[in-house]
Amino acid sequence: MNRAGMKADLPAHPRITGVTVTPVRVPLREAMVTALGRIDASEYAILELTCENGVTGLGEISLIWHGNGARLGVEVAPLLREAIVGLPLLNRTQVMASARESLQFGRHSLTALAAVEMAVLDAQGKHLGVPAHALLGGATRDDVLLSMSLSAGTADAMLAQARRFVEDGFRALKIKGLRDGEHIERIATRLRREFPEVALRVDLNMACRTAKEALAIARRLEPVGIRSLEQPLPANDLAGLAFLRAQTSIPLMLDESVWDERDAALAIAQQAGDIVNIYVAEAGGIAAGLRIADQCAQAGWEVAVGSMPELAIGTSAAAQLAVALPQLEHPSDVAGFRYHATDVVHHALRIHDGRLLRPTAPGLGVELDRDALDAHTMEVLR
Repeated sequence: MNRAGMKADLPAHPRITGVTVTPVRVPLREAMVTALGRIDASEYAILELTCENGVTGLGEISLIWHGNGARLGVEVAPLLREAIVGLPLLNRTQVMASARESLQFGRHSLTALAAVEMAVLDAQGKHLGVPAHALLGGATRDDVLLSMSLSAGTADAMLAQARRFVEDGFRALKIKGLRDGEHIERIATRLRREFPEVALRVDLNMACRTAKEALAIARRLEPVGIRSLEQPLPANDLAGLAFLRAQTSIPLMLDESVWDERDAALAIAQQAGDIVNIYVAEAGGIAAGLRIADQCAQAGWEVAVGSMPELAIGTSAAAQLAVALPQLEHPSDVAGFRYHATDVVHHALRIHDGRLLRPTAPGLGVELDRDALDAHTMEVLR
């Protein structure tokens, strides 16, 4: 063994030898209902990147838009094989540039690009014996305050779910709301009364049709003490979001409005929010997420890290981003794996007292469970 912990007979500069993409369907522990609809299972794709040093890097295409991640994975697999097989694993810039060139078909291709970056960082970290965040500038914190989402439903059902989360140690909750401001206010008020120390967030997932409708809901919530109001209006209604931001005291969080750096620049220029919820998948990778965070910091905005929710591979990637961010005051959604009934990998993610602990395992800290992958593989009709 050499000082990096690698076997001496393995190549010091390995090349990528293969790309395999497997579409999967993994059930949630319980259905998630939001303004976008009901989700009972995640249909994503698992990307395996094999290298000549015997290491396999894992990535996840987590997509709920434009179809789903499973379908996208089947579409991009041959493109990625042609683009990156044979390239040097340790030259991440070259690999990502080639992958990006092959995935020029709309913003949803960013989720496939993110999966490639995950797999490359996972393989690099395993090869070098370091966690992925060490390859991106290093960690700035030891843990991340988590927020758990309450599926939209009756007040009693949402309160029961909240109690389970608080009993498990979580200290931040996100209310998934529809368009009924009175209902949302009732739930938020009951939560505030029962859990005065818990941070409360509200996510409308673009449910409101007009800024005035969103403002009416915000006015109901202002006396309750809400940490953030997330994406009440459609993604492209930056003017409406800017109007709302100027009228309410609740910090306004952008989610669907900001995928990549261009989106962030437009939102900041129009003063359309106060906080950006950064998704590794939608940004196109962890490095891109860090650049968005830098844009926000320069503008005086806060950031959080969002979740689709992902399986453990995608959650680990989000965790690498979260611990590497220079600033992260807002509760984040880096617990996607916890919403699922099972997974397709063995992972090293650990939660203690409502906080996700800094990952320390090499790469993303994930290893494929081949039996579980086979059990959850789904057929995708093209």
